[in-house]
Order: sequence, then structure tokens, then C-alpha cells
Amino acid sequence: MVETRSMVNALPPSGNHDAIWVYINNGLSRVLNNPADSLDNTGYINFYTAVYNYCTLVQNSVSDGFSYIPTDAGHGAPGTTSGRELYERLKVSIGVYMSQVVENSRLHTGDGLLTFYNEQWTKFGDSAKLIHNNFSYLNRHWINREQEDGNNVCDVSTLMFQLWRDQFFMQVRNTLLDSVFNLMTRIRNGQVADLNLVKSVVDSFVSLGNDETGVQSKKMEVYDKYFLKPFIEATAKYYRIESDRQLQEGTIIEYMVKVSARLHEEDDRAELYLHESSLTEFKDALNSVLITRVKDKLCAEFVTLLDSREKGDLKRLYTLMGRTGKGAGLDPLRDLFGSYVKSAGLEAVNQVSSATSAEGASSASNDARQFVLALLSVYDLYAELLHDSFNDDPGFSKSLDYACREFFNVNKMCPEEGSRAPQLLAQYCDTLLKKGSGNVRTAGAEIASDEDALEAQLSQAVSVYRFIKAPDVFQKFYAQHLARRLVYEQSVSSHGEETMISKLKEVSGVDFTSKLSRMFTDMTVSKEMSDEFKERCRETNFNLPFDLDMKILHTVSWPLNAPETKLVLPPQLSSVCDKYTHFYQAKHNRRKLNWMWQHSKAEIKMFFPKATGPAAKAGYIFMVSTYQLAILMLFNAESGPGTGYDSPSGPTLTLSQISQATGLDNSTITSEIDSICRARVLIGSNSDNEPTDDTTYKLNADFKSKRLRVNFAGAKKQEQKREITDTMRSINVDRMYTIQAAIVRIMKARKQLSHRQLVEDTISQIKLFQAPVADIKKGIDTLIDKEYLERSEGSRDVYNYLA
Repeated sequence: MVETRSMVNALPPSGNHDAIWVYINNGLSRVLNNPADSLDNTGYINFYTAVYNYCTLVQNSVSDGFSYIPTDAGHGAPGTTSGRELYERLKVSIGVYMSQVVENSRLHTGDGLLTFYNEQWTKFGDSAKLIHNNFSYLNRHWINREQEDGNNVCDVSTLMFQLWRDQFFMQVRNTLLDSVFNLMTRIRNGQVADLNLVKSVVDSFVSLGNDETGVQSKKMEVYDKYFLKPFIEATAKYYRIESDRQLQEGTIIEYMVKVSARLHEEDDRAELYLHESSLTEFKDALNSVLITRVKDKLCAEFVTLLDSREKGDLKRLYTLMGRTGKGAGLDPLRDLFGSYVKSAGLEAVNQVSSATSAEGASSASNDARQFVLALLSVYDLYAELLHDSFNDDPGFSKSLDYACREFFNVNKMCPEEGSRAPQLLAQYCDTLLKKGSGNVRTAGAEIASDEDALEAQLSQAVSVYRFIKAPDVFQKFYAQHLARRLVYEQSVSSHGEETMISKLKEVSGVDFTSKLSRMFTDMTVSKEMSDEFKERCRETNFNLPFDLDMKILHTVSWPLNAPETKLVLPPQLSSVCDKYTHFYQAKHNRRKLNWMWQHSKAEIKMFFPKATGPAAKAGYIFMVSTYQLAILMLFNAESGPGTGYDSPSGPTLTLSQISQATGLDNSTITSEIDSICRARVLIGSNSDNEPTDDTTYKLNADFKSKRLRVNFAGAKKQEQKREITDTMRSINVDRMYTIQAAIVRIMKARKQLSHRQLVEDTISQIKLFQAPVADIKKGIDTLIDKEYLERSEGSRDVYNYLA
């Protein structure tokens, strides 16, 4: 009879136990040696039936062998003895096959052994599936009951892989791993080798740990213990030798290039053949050997790379150090980066300070411009480096911000942390937004491009503002500059002003910008009211002797102080002001107008008898302050034609007479008349010394100028210094109020606090400035005097809130 896949031989009778085992054993041998062509459907059914028949017989022991009776004739669980015997016989049969595989493996070495191992593993895996299915009755009944009883028994598939592990793998593992390591060494040395051989072997190690009856933590034991650990040790040894050689033969830059390439190669290969659970451990081992071991040398090169602005090498170093310590390896670089940026910023400001000192006296706007541009040049440079080389890393960004905050506020131009830096920034913003600055608008440029350039510069200014430690100082001075631009109509564009306010609103909030917005509202309302006044004058036949533009400013929104001296207006001006006051109070009868003469300006046309050219006919137009206007009008004879005078010598007035006629104090007159005398419009009798009450002034009949329009109303240095002093005094007062308000809010919520805790909470709550501890103590004492707080009776260091 010809043998087919349907049977190994005829299916034995169900009652013949030994014959059934012989049939099963032959089937096992056939499946193990050729799983792909071992059984057809009939053979599979016969095999399964044989296992079933074996398991459903009860053993009856005799002295010289076995005899069997049906399961319902015995005692205990059906098939218990037969199941155990079949399980043990299966183990022996598989063990015999394993011994043959071990003997055959000794015929192979190197890649040949890897190939043999993979072929046998694949064939054994297919066999295990078939045998497991054929023994499914044994799995479902006897094995399942044993497992429920807590016995150390596993299903047939797991049993087969355990036998592979214990009887084959453990015999050849050392030779097998040597073959794997040799193959990987050839690949690392640039030779051609089949990486798939390693992958298949490694996959088998993972599968050998899947013991479903064992402890979960041991599931990867074979892979971890017999492959991963020795493989990592061999890899570390290989790269330690290569690393030392590279450091001896090349530079640090060359080392970084080589290591980056090596790590990239290993990362890509590891994804292909290592189990995902071990990728981190493997990469950490590589990082330890190639990076952490030489991190001091790498960090020492960082400053050199910053000096040379080598973005590619900096990015490479950043990437390498970022692989170590779960990102903590970057901390030394972040610290170095912050220190380097701070030093670069201080040096940039030093150069500006030295340049301005070498030039001698320079304008405040130029100092501010050079200062802010120096800050921006450093910030922009390293912000670009942060983006290009450090991937906008939050840690590096924090270091950059810290460094900028340090050198922005304390440097050679700002020796002490406080008001100087925010003042310069406010002055710079004023330069950008003020007409005639020449910093934004360029001749022949398109309006759109001008607006874009202005917006870019304003964005840069706001980026500087983010690092100012005393934003309240900037806000105060910015509001003052804005007020002057609006009052004197010097804004370069309304769009620019609105853009800046919008940007400040994003970083400062609405509390500050709301007052700025109300300034624009006042300007709009003032224009409407001025037009209405002129229309009323026409309706009442009141002849305005000159063109005028009144601006009504709400005190709460405008950082402008009332004049410190009185002013007696010239008659021509007084009548108009009285008319406007009557008009305004008719509309708002409960409001009071305070005339801000120190912020008012005028134009006066003056004729001089010896003037030649166009000036002889058209005269000169002087742009003056209202104080200067009142002084010059004293030198205009009532009988003279227009705004000229009727005598070649003109009237001669003493300082005392001018003060009596204008109501101005001597210091104001001296300050206002100084620029007029320096231009030789007036001639003083005591020009070289400090003016006295007897100092006389008269018009210069010989006055000549190449310009028909002359501006005398510019800001004066003494006045600017006084305004800065007054503003800082106002800021300090506001700060004390802010401190007291913060203390009250804290105590109202907490009711009782110790002195130390109250000081700490106050400092943390105030964001506009860094509140000094001494000022906080003063605020506490003031609030105690005002009976907002009291000292606790039990402890003088504890405060209670008084409702």
C-alpha cells in the first residue's frame, strides 16, 4: 500500500494504548521534520482522533505493562492518568528531535550557523502550531485542569518552545551570540552582511521568553539576559575603542561629525532588529560611551563654536548632548549659553557707551537709539541661533531671556538697576513715532513699505520691553512722550501709534493702554470742539485775530502737570482765551479749565529794519512757546505796524519789568529767553553771567538769519532734567501706593500673617517693579498708622487685618 499524507499507517483501535502512542509518535516525527507537507485534512483528523482516544482511556496497571478500560469504569477525573502520560511522552519525543537538531548545528559556524538556526526556528514554529492544534483536546481538558489546580503545566505550544530553549538554545547560545556579534562588527566596519539574519535570531529570543505560565516580569528574560545584556556590553566595548582612537587622531569637531553619523546608523539599525522595549536602554548605553564619557570636552568646545557662529556644529553638539540624561545633558550648555549671551550684551553696550563718549555731547534720542539697537543686535543674533541651532529649545530660550533681562537692565549705560533702561527704551519709541526722526521713513520709499518697516521696529521695541525689570517706569515715560506727540501733532502716523498701543496691550494688559487710548479720544473730541468754537465765533461776529487750535485733555488720562508759575497773557491772546472759556463752560458748566501754558506753542511773525531779501518783505516766523510769545510781545510797540516795532532801538526792558508784565518768575524767564538771546533776536546786558533783576534786554535791530522760520520752542536740557526728576518722584509715590494696595489685598484675604510671609507675598504679587523690602516695611508702617493693620498682641512679628 502506498503511504499518503492522510495517514502514517492505519489508525489503531481505540482500546490499544501502545498502538495509539506509536501512531502519535510517528505523526510527531513527520510534522517536526516536514511541517509544510506532513498532513492533509484526513491525516489531521486521524491525528486529532488518536490524541482524543489516548486521553479518553483509563489506565489499569499490570506488572508487565498497561491495559485499559473505558473512562467511566475507573475512579477519579476522566483521562487524568492518560493525559499526564501523554504529556510526558510528548516531552520525550520532542527532546529526541531537539538532540538531533543540536548535533546538526555543530556542522555550522558564523553566518552559516545563523542561517541554520533561523531555518530550524521557522520550521519548528510551524510544527508547534500544527502539534498544538492536534493536541487541542489535551490542552482543553487535562492541561486546563492542571493549571486551574495550580500545577506548573503549560500548553503544548509553550512546552515545545521551552524544550527548544532548554535543550537547543542553551546548548548553542554562546556560539550563536558570537556569530551575531561578528556579523554586527562587520557591518559597523563597513562590510556587507545580511542584517536580516540578526533580526530573525533576535525575534526568536523574544518569543522564547513568552512563557504564559510564568511570571509576567520574566516574559523577556531570554532576550534580556542572554542577548541584550551581552550585546550592549560588546557594542559599548567596540565604540569605546573607536571613540578613544578618534579623540587621539582628530579634533572635537571631527569627533562630533563621526559620532553623529555613528549614532544615526545605530539608531536606524536598532529599529530593525531590536525589540522596542530595549531601544532606550541600547541608545542610553551608546550615549554613555560616545557622549557622556567625553561631555567635558564637548562642553569646552561650545564657547568656541559660539564665537565662530558655526550653526551646523552647534546644532550637532546640541543634538548629541540632548541624547544624554533624558535631556538634562543640555543643562551645562544652557548655562554656558546664558553666560555667553550676557557677556556679549554687556560688551555691545560698552562699545556704544564708549562711542557716544568719544563723540562728546550727544542727544538723548541718539543715545537711546544706539542703546536699544545694541540690545536688539545681540538679542536678534542669539534668537536666530536659538531657532536655527537649538530648535527653539525651552531651556535655551529661558537662558536667553534671563541673560537679556540681566544685561538689558544693568550695563555701562545703566550702572544701577532701575529707571535708566526703561527711560532709554521709551525715548527710542518716541524717536520711532515722532516726525522728523529720520529713523523710519526714507525718501522715495513707498508708504506701505514705510508702515511695514515701522511696525517691524515697534515689534522689536516691544521685545525689549519684555525684558525690562521696571515696566512701570517705561509706561510713565512712554505716556509722557505720547502726550507730547499728540499735543504738538508730531506723530509720524496714527497707524503707527495704534499699532504700538496694540502691541503693548498684548504684553502689559488693558490697564495701561486704556489711558493711552483715551488720549486719542480726547484729541478727536478736541478737534470737534475747536471747529464748533470757530463756527460760534463766526455766528457771533467775533473776529479771531489769529488761527488757534485748542485741545481739551482730561486730567486723569494725561500725564501733564499744571504750570508752576502764573502767566499774564498778552491782550490779543487773553480775549480769545476768555471767549473760549465762556464757550466751554456753557457746554460743561461743572468743569474747570486749567490752561497748560507750558505745553502751548505759537508762531509769531517779526520784522527787522535791517533785514534783507525775502525777510525784509515777509519778515521772520518764530516758533515759540507761549511763555516766549508773552516775552516777545512786550517788545512790540502798540503803535507799530502789525507785529513789527516803530523804533530802530526798540523798547529796552529789565528782567524785573518782564517778570512784572508777564507774571513769570525769574527762573522761567531766564530759561525761556536763553535760546532767543543765543539766536541774537534779543540782546542782554549781562550775557556772560547769571541774569539779575537789573539785566536789560532789547531787540537786535541787526538780526539776520538764513532761515525764515526759526524754532525756539525746543525742549531745554534743564527742563528735561527737571521733568525726569519729577517723573521719577511721581513713580516712587505711585509705587508706594501700589505696595500699600497689595498689602491690603493680601491681608484682607489672609486676615493674619507673619512679617516674613507678608513681605514674600507682596513681592510675588507686584509685577510692575521689584518692590524693595525697605519700601514694603514703610508701607506696613503707614497702613498701621492708617489703622488698616495692627500688630498682634502675642507677637510683634505678626500682623492682623482690621476690617
